[in-house]
This record gives sequence, structure tokens and C-alpha cells, in this order.
Amino acid sequence: MIAHRGGTATSTLTAMSPATRGMTAASAPPELPAWLDAIGEIARAVNRSLPLAEILELIAATTARLTGYDFCAVLLEDPEGESLLIKGSFGLSPKYVAEINARSPIMLRPGGHGEGPSSRAFRSQRPVALLDIHEDPTCLPWEGVASEQGYSSILSVPLVAAHAPIGLLNCYTAQAHAFSPHEIILMETIANQAAVAIESTHLRTREQSRIAELVRLNEALDAQRSALQRAEEVHRELMRVLLDGADLPEIATALARTMLCTIVVEDAHGAMLATSHAADTAQAPPSAHTDDPIVAAAILEAIDGRQTVAVPAAADSGDHDSLLTPIVLEREVAGRLWACRPATPFGPFDRRSFERGAIVLALRMLHTRIAQEVESRLSRDVIDDLLNPDAPPSEGIVERARQLGMDLSVSHVVLIARPDPAPAQGALLRMPDAGRTHRGLLSAVQRSLERKKVAALAAARGDDVVVLWPDVQGASPAAELAEDLQREIRAYAAGWTASVAVGPSCTRVSEYADAYRLATGALDLVQESGRRGHVVSLGDLGVYRLLLQVKRPAELAHFAQGVLGVLHDYDERRETSLAQTLRAYLDAQCNAADAAAALNVHVNTVAYRLRRVQELLRIDLRSPTTLVEVEFAFMVERILGHRA
Repeated sequence: MIAHRGGTATSTLTAMSPATRGMTAASAPPELPAWLDAIGEIARAVNRSLPLAEILELIAATTARLTGYDFCAVLLEDPEGESLLIKGSFGLSPKYVAEINARSPIMLRPGGHGEGPSSRAFRSQRPVALLDIHEDPTCLPWEGVASEQGYSSILSVPLVAAHAPIGLLNCYTAQAHAFSPHEIILMETIANQAAVAIESTHLRTREQSRIAELVRLNEALDAQRSALQRAEEVHRELMRVLLDGADLPEIATALARTMLCTIVVEDAHGAMLATSHAADTAQAPPSAHTDDPIVAAAILEAIDGRQTVAVPAAADSGDHDSLLTPIVLEREVAGRLWACRPATPFGPFDRRSFERGAIVLALRMLHTRIAQEVESRLSRDVIDDLLNPDAPPSEGIVERARQLGMDLSVSHVVLIARPDPAPAQGALLRMPDAGRTHRGLLSAVQRSLERKKVAALAAARGDDVVVLWPDVQGASPAAELAEDLQREIRAYAAGWTASVAVGPSCTRVSEYADAYRLATGALDLVQESGRRGHVVSLGDLGVYRLLLQVKRPAELAHFAQGVLGVLHDYDERRETSLAQTLRAYLDAQCNAADAAAALNVHVNTVAYRLRRVQELLRIDLRSPTTLVEVEFAFMVERILGHRA
């Protein structure tokens, strides 16, 4: 900062009498016209809206020119209000100014050597003059830079605006100089004008800043209003397309034409439901790159926050950023909407239109969901009547089926899809909740049937989804539908699998209940074996098929109970594993060592248990007939799904 001092060599001016104000200065005062012209020049600079830095330089130069002082500086308070910094100067070297501002700023408080003259002038709002800074101890921090700059005397005059100091006007002389009262009065006059100029510049700057901010806000409001108006137009157009019966791809295409980009509609798990351009199906949307942490974070932010987010494009793709927003139905995220590969970066209008497009797509999906639920309820009533083994189908069932688009006069295959049981504890596969899994399976079946464009009937029945598929010329085989359904499940499912059973073809209404029983039995066998995501038909079951087709399963249950019942009862009472050991022995082709390895016990343990089995059942396991009976009893238990 500028060296300002106080002490014995410093004089602080107090109010002067009129006589004192009329004293003659040591040097002749400048002519009044020159002073008025200088003040006018400063005023003109303010009116021209010059930057504050130029005005401060002009004040310093004008003051030096009028007074004849060697150096002059304008100091202003820093933003923290702790020090004064040189903001405009005349005659002072840039090195000096930088040194003062960076290393020795004038602190607005007493220092280690007392309070310097500039600080006193600022805080007291009265001029402070110092004849020789080298004689004042409070100026010791600036003595070196003062000597290097080459000044001895200083006059520090406060710049006051609205009764508060805003800075200082400091003048310096190379030779020791006693500032007269008349000089100080003149300096106060120019300091007052300088303060007015500085404050006016500040006010003008703040006013210009407020005006610029208001203009910016007004432009932003205009842009938002324009975006909202255009988005409303897009919304009306999309609603018109929706009311015309458009499906998801048609709505996506209409939205893509408006936004000049590719639109992709996905379900809640990321499976593609529709895209705006068939050619774009080969170009995966950003959701295909969930291993990218940026994409994964964007998806999580959009879904959790129920908001539209921008997804940065890959650095080497050459694309602009994508947009992602959730499609929400009944407070549940039912899908995701992507806007990818825009011709130009997305703006506010595109974002608004995109969000309106998501609303229209949600309405389309809600319409589809309601239609599917209604059709599913009607279909379930017909299917329940057909598959009920305890009562014949109700009258008019053929007509009811016909109203749903199904002709019961032709043959149909019973096909059953069922979610696989949760894996054993500790398995890596994590299953979602059962309700979501069942809804997902029903949706997958409905999508597969929609692609086939064949009149078939499908409905949920307990944990199963039952499909009655026409077995006629022109329709693809039911096994092909089952495989297509498995592909749909693999693409759609998130953490769950399902198995599908293809039952026999039915030509009469009375045959559907037996066909359903056979298909569910086949599905039970597959899932009990631990296989997942499997397709099974009756022809795959071998001898089990014969057991499934027995029309009086109670007879089979009685037989199995007669063969194995004693053994099961013994195991329950004694908490032993004799039945399990016997099963393992038969599975191991009657090899005790292999059975022991399967059970993870010693072979002698297996031998002991088998002897105990023979004692309890009073059988000889060396007899082929006995082995067949026992094997058959186990097969019956598997068919019935429980211990006989």
C-alpha cells in the first residue's frame, strides 16, 4: 500500500475558520477555470460510462496535473473491508503498485508500528498530511518501497460518499513538502468530486448489471414461453396421433420427427419396446452400455428422481448428448424413454417436447395395460371353465371363446409357462418379488402372442400363465411359440427365469382339463429336477408320460404308500434318511460306493442304512422285481409332487 504515516511529523486537519480557508498556499493555486474544467472532464467520463479503472486513472492524473504533485494514487476498500488497494495511479511504477497491493496493503487497523496515515485518514474521514515519511515510525513497513519510488511527503484525503468512506486520494512529493491548509481544501474539493464520480460509476455499473440480468431473465422467460408453446403444439399433435389409434412405434416416430433425433422406448428393465426408425434397431441406445458408470448413474438418477436427465455421449462417438426420462404409470416406472443422436444439441424446446412425449406414451401404455387386463380377465374365465376337472364346461363357452377371437371347434395345444422357484440359499441369482415376476411373465407371453398375430387365448391361473394355441395349418407349432417365449423372457427378465410345458392337442372341449393336468405334471417334473428356463413336452418324459396320463392318480398314490410309507414314517419319527439313501442307491445304479459319494457319507453307512431299509420294508434289494417296484413308487411320488 501507499506509505502513509502519522506521528509527530504528521498533521491531521480539523475544521478551519473562514480566515484560515482564505490563506495563500506556498505555491500559487491553479486557476479556477482549470479546476472547473478538470471536474467537468471527470463528470464527462462518468457520463460516457467509462470503466471504473479508466475513471480512477483519470482522477489520479487530473489531480497530479492540477496540483503539480509528483505522484498520485486512488485507493479503494477491498471486498472484505480489511485493507485499501491502489486501483488508479499517476507517476507510480507498476512494480510499486503491484508490490503495495500484493505484499504491503494498507490495513484498516493499527499495525505493529501503530496506525499509518492512510488508515487514520480513512477511519477518521479527515485529511492526514505527513512531511517526511522517513521520520514517522508508523510508515516503517513502506519505507523501502517509498525510497525506491522516490517520494518523501504524503497527503491522504478520504473519499466519502453518503457519510461513509469508500477510499482515499493520496498525493506524494519527491521533496519534503508542507501541505498548506489551502492545498488541503482544494484536495478535499477534488476528492469530493472524485467520490461522487466513483459512486456514480458504481451505481451505473450495478444498474447496468441489474438491467443486463433483467434482460437475461426476460429473454429466458421468452425462451421458456416459446418452448412451452411449441411443446404444447407437439403435445397436441402427439395426442392426435394417439387418439387416431397409433401404437408405440408410431408415437415414437412422430416425436422423433419433431425433435430430429432417434426415439427409443424401453420397458422398466431396459428391453426395447419400440423405436422411431427400423434402421436404428441395429444401433443400441445408451441403456445398452450399463457397464459405463456414467450411463448407469444417469439411469439411476432418472428413475429414482422421476426426472429428465442428459446422458453424455461417448467421447469418440461424434454424437451429441442424449436425453432420458422415465415413463410413469400409477406412481410406478413402467418404462424409459430415450432421445438419441440428435441432429443438433437438445435445447429447452426439445426437453419440454420430450417430457410431453413421455406423457403421451404413458397414456398409450396405460391403454394397452387396461385392454390386456380386461382381456385377461375374460380369458381367465373361459380358461378356468375349460380346465376345471371337477365340473364340465359351462353352457355357451364356445360362444364366449369366439367373442374373444378363439374358435374351439378347431384343435388347440395347452401351453403353460411358470416362473422357476427361487434358487437355493447362497446361489448367485437374485430373484425379484413374486408379484413383479408374475406380471413380467404375463407381459412376456402377451408380447410373444402379439408378434405371432394368431388368435390365441392366454390368462394367468394361479402361478401359471396358460396359453391355448391353435393347432391348425398355417399356425406355427406350439413348440416354436415356447422357444420364442423363452427368448422373450431372457431378453426381458431381470433376475428370474421361467419354464414352459407344451401339453397335448385338444380337439374336444372335454379334453382340456386332462391336457392341463398333463402339462402341469410335466412342468412339476422339470422344476423339481432343478432345471431352469427349460421347455418340455410330453414326448420328452419317457415312462413318466405314461404315469401322467393315468386318469385315477389315487390308485398310484395308494401303491406308492404301500411300498414306501413305512420308510417315510420311520424317517419322520427317528429323523433318519433311509428313504433318501434308498433313492440315491437306485440313482447310482445300485452302486453303494457311488451312492455314498453322492450323499457325502462313508460307504459302510450306506450299507448299514440299506440293511435297515430291507428289514423295515421286508424286501430284498437283490431282486429285480423289488427294484422295479421301489423305482416305480419313487416315480409316482415325483409325478404327484409330494410323498405318496
